[in-house]
Amino acid sequence: MCSNLYFEMQENGDGFAFIGGEPEYFHCMNELLIIGQEFYPEGFELVEVTAENWEELNASGAFERDFSDEDDY
Repeated sequence: MCSNLYFEMQENGDGFAFIGGEPEYFHCMNELLIIGQEFYPEGFELVEVTAENWEELNASGAFERDFSDEDDY
């Protein structure tokens, strides 16, 4: 199964990947790909977050926090 890996890239080439609703900083595209392989070993598709698509992605739940890996209290 292929998952979407949402990311925002700055002009200098670094940025943030959104993993389970939490930001993961990366320094370059190669590091982003490593993050993708670590969190989505079964495959992923890169989806760049821009000012034009942020509202639509947010409304679709793309940035909602995933609590499934947290311990129950």
